[in-house]
Amino acid sequence: MNAPPAPRPRPLQVLLVDDNPIQLSLLRHLFQRHGHLTLEARNGAEALLVLATEFPDVVVSDCVMPLLDGYQLCRLLKDDRATRHLPVLLLTAQGGGLARFWAKTCGADRFLVKGRDLDHVVEVAEALAQQPASLRRGHQVPRLAQENFGVDAIQRQLAQALEQRLIETAMRDSIGRLYTVEHDTAKLIQGFIEILQELVLPGAMAVGYLGEEGVWCSGVHGLSVGPQDRAALTEGLAKHLAMEDPPECHWRPASDPEERRRGLRDPVSLVLATATPGYPVAGAVGILAERRAAEEYERLFEIAAEELGRLLSLEDSRLRLYHQAIRDPLTGLYNRRHILDMLTVELDQCGRFGQPLSIMVVDLDHFKSVNDRFGHATGDQVLSVVAQRMAFGLRKVDQLGRIGGEEFLAYCPQTELEGARALAERLREVVSAETIPGLPDSSRVTLSIGLASWSGTEDTAEGMLARADQSLYKAKAAGRNRVEA
Repeated sequence: MNAPPAPRPRPLQVLLVDDNPIQLSLLRHLFQRHGHLTLEARNGAEALLVLATEFPDVVVSDCVMPLLDGYQLCRLLKDDRATRHLPVLLLTAQGGGLARFWAKTCGADRFLVKGRDLDHVVEVAEALAQQPASLRRGHQVPRLAQENFGVDAIQRQLAQALEQRLIETAMRDSIGRLYTVEHDTAKLIQGFIEILQELVLPGAMAVGYLGEEGVWCSGVHGLSVGPQDRAALTEGLAKHLAMEDPPECHWRPASDPEERRRGLRDPVSLVLATATPGYPVAGAVGILAERRAAEEYERLFEIAAEELGRLLSLEDSRLRLYHQAIRDPLTGLYNRRHILDMLTVELDQCGRFGQPLSIMVVDLDHFKSVNDRFGHATGDQVLSVVAQRMAFGLRKVDQLGRIGGEEFLAYCPQTELEGARALAERLREVVSAETIPGLPDSSRVTLSIGLASWSGTEDTAEGMLARADQSLYKAKAAGRNRVEA
């Protein structure tokens, strides 16, 4: 049975821009043969005049034309808030050299080299016109068409567009360089805020970051922005991040308050997601600025939010890889290598300041029988629950890691042997006080613990671990479920 024919795309209105009448005629007949309507212009300046009264679905333009070429036309369209989402397809007879580079830098949606198969031009134009409706705005007249249209106006708008691209490039470069010198999320965000404040001087700006420990929010404001404005901005961030309550934002005054002393005329709030394609949303940027400035710098703010999203995604990836490198995947505790590295650093502090330190090696009693009787899945659950209980039973300054199958290592800074013994006894009681899910009510997991303390500047992590192991064997030989030193 033959498949039904694919539905034809809806008829489009296509603006064709080319100074070559033969090429223009070929394109006209090509698009009309596919059922589309066409508008025509002989150069970029005529195209802008057409856009003053017509609202096509896509622009197909030659690159090399007199008065205003395709690159300049595209740059003006993409710099204008009224036409920036209008798809632009650039065509050229020569695909080498700098043609592709200029097509990319001017913001063209696609770039094609003219060939014998012109049907491909129609396919690409149809695909560009099918972009999500959320990106398409209502019919608006280009800024140039609203002015006293002429060469001076075109030159002025081109100069502004080039200046805008220069600002965008400088901003991208500055934000990108942040990551080469800083790998702390809070400092990255502070640096981002300072860059954007320096470029566009909004009245207030805040960044909400979705990290592993919840939402972290930081902002800066000028003297003209009061508490109510700041509260409204954080509410906007909360709504964008799907939070029930606004985050607690750490606000600080702007470093150059004189620039922001005057009141904002017709203020407006913008909230933009800091998202990178292929990654979840990492947070949001909230900006309070005058409406005119918000419209003028809208593209700049969107690019800034995109760059921050890329920055935060890189930082999240780095942190995930770092945590995978230092954490035990089952219990979430530090792994053997990292806990021993931390202990070595702590021993250096002991040698420098003469402070005491003790360690404990902890072993689960009869753990092999748990795996044999109830299975490895239950054994894994026992290890995970015991690790949580031990972490809860230690102090904040103590560090805990898994160094073997059912064996753990904890070190206790500034703690003599007797203090470590008291901590170890508390661990035994915390772990054995209640049953563990998956085990019978009559079963209790108990611990055998061996202790060792720092003996002086010649002592090492390996030496302390060996002495603690000897104490652990002693505890097991004495009947288990006990502490030995």
